[in-house]
Amino acid sequence: MSGDVFRIVYKSTAAHPMETMLGQGHIASLLAVARERNRRAEVTGVLVYTGLGFFQVLEGRRSAVQPIFESILVDRRHHTLAVIEMDVVAERRFPGWNMGFLGTTPELDARLNGACPSGGAEARDQLLRRTLLLLVDSPISTPWHSARDDASGDARR
Repeated sequence: MSGDVFRIVYKSTAAHPMETMLGQGHIASLLAVARERNRRAEVTGVLVYTGLGFFQVLEGRRSAVQPIFESILVDRRHHTLAVIEMDVVAERRFPGWNMGFLGTTPELDARLNGACPSGGAEARDQLLRRTLLLLVDSPISTPWHSARDDASGDARR
């Protein structure tokens, strides 16, 4: 997995209340499908579910990430999707996580991260730390702005 990594970071609003998303297994089935698909495509990332909406990071080869993101765009479990970052980056933030999960409670995280890298609370803390650092580092005010644009003098605003 050498070379540049394509990363997409977005947020969206959940289409259903938390009781529906968790009680009817929407989140669990979403994660199961995403983890298998991402494993095959060598895509890594994290899904954060707040009860009201989602924050997700996908990273890998552009040819693998873009079709996954296109399927996310038409997923009816959420709406009002806003891209925070879409760019080529030097390295992955979530290596080893086909799709890490952070939810509303540590118990929910433990239940839905069962198939993810081992380490229990330590792995969860690492996932949380990487997610928060990515949020802080993302160019939220200029989501289509690329570091390469600065170098070429062709910055889009």
